[in-house]
Amino acid sequence: LPSLCVCLYLGTSPNTDMFSSTDRLYTVLCLALLSVEVRPWSDECELESHRNRIKECFKKLKVADLHTFECFEVNSKGGCEKGNRMVVDENSECKASKCIENKDKNGEPCPEEQLAYNGVCELSNSKTACKNTGLGKNTGLGKNTGLGKNTGLGKNTGLGKRLQADLFGKVSCRCALDLGFVDVDGTCYQEYQQGPCKAGQQISRNGFQGWTCVNTTSTCGPGRIRWSDGRCYQVEQSGEMCDGRYELYEVKTGKYPMKPVQVTENEQVEDLFNVKCTSARVNSVGTFNPCAAVAETTGECLSKRKSPQQEQEDNLRALFCNLIPDEC
Repeated sequence: LPSLCVCLYLGTSPNTDMFSSTDRLYTVLCLALLSVEVRPWSDECELESHRNRIKECFKKLKVADLHTFECFEVNSKGGCEKGNRMVVDENSECKASKCIENKDKNGEPCPEEQLAYNGVCELSNSKTACKNTGLGKNTGLGKNTGLGKNTGLGKNTGLGKRLQADLFGKVSCRCALDLGFVDVDGTCYQEYQQGPCKAGQQISRNGFQGWTCVNTTSTCGPGRIRWSDGRCYQVEQSGEMCDGRYELYEVKTGKYPMKPVQVTENEQVEDLFNVKCTSARVNSVGTFNPCAAVAETTGECLSKRKSPQQEQEDNLRALFCNLIPDEC
């Protein structure tokens, strides 16, 4: 229609007597069209200052309250009223925030750090909210290596899953990525274990949500897995499925090393640690050291590790990057 308006304007005489009835109709339509403001953005996204603030908060792994320009943790109360959570509006072009209800079946607001799930207020990252009494098919552990083929935590058991809300506020039981679990068609497998892979292989995370199988037996030997630092460690077998997090433990003390272990010139890092399942968060923010082992003579860090908090931040960053890939 805009091009038609131009054609009508250029192809007709200013003398209104020369306008046909059709010309007059198109002229009215053109004037009406030109009077309409063309807006590429919705109300909350129209201002550049709003769009910029949203990006600034995203870089901090938070969402923006466009009323106050404050940044808030996603799924927190934020700038919302009591009984609501601040989340990303998936229908917004610029991914602005919105408030959604967070109340139990009786309409009572859920406290901060809790999520409304099946009509009840549950703790975020709750394990009990995702458990039931059924046992899935894949519960066997290899007798000799702890890396048996049937190491998946079945779909119906809830093992490996935690109650979490995504960026858009949807609450469900998910495989806990920050605890090292990988989601394979709804079943949770511990990364670095055999999982659904063939004998002599272990499952490894490929990207944020993908996974792949990598060969290990030929390079690590039986009973050992290749850890995130590239070394092969012995797995301490408990005979039960690990519903927590695998960590490097010092062989000598049998404890999680809060400080880096000193490695002499005659020692191998692989012989000083083994991989063990733990259900507790053994490394708080104040005591965590990202280096597990250091060379005694040079002080060089020989084995690095991530804290659960860092794992959570990395996972959250990956989610935000899916929304604004140009900013990552």
